[in-house]
Amino acid sequence: MDRRALLEQSIMALAQRAGVERPVFHVISVSQDSAGIFLMQTCWPDGQSICEAIARAVDAFPKDHYTTCVALLPDVVDQIIRAARQKQPSGQAPTATEQRV
Repeated sequence: MDRRALLEQSIMALAQRAGVERPVFHVISVSQDSAGIFLMQTCWPDGQSICEAIARAVDAFPKDHYTTCVALLPDVVDQIIRAARQKQPSGQAPTATEQRV
């Protein structure tokens, strides 16, 4: 699985954990190498919820949740992927997407 697909699955998992049933977003690579910079574009009204969910799980994620486009630097991408792979808090079952990540 390529890095972009893994990032997309990770964002999906974090958003679904936060209660966004069907997160709508797009991830685009804007650099030449596979570990480069990505842009995440969200759609409202769920965009704010998606950004807030990622920000709760990833300290380095931008805290401005009133934008529809966020640049994701390589370190932030790594943190998003790691956060999505962490186990659910007790009492919550993982979603199908999380089981595949």
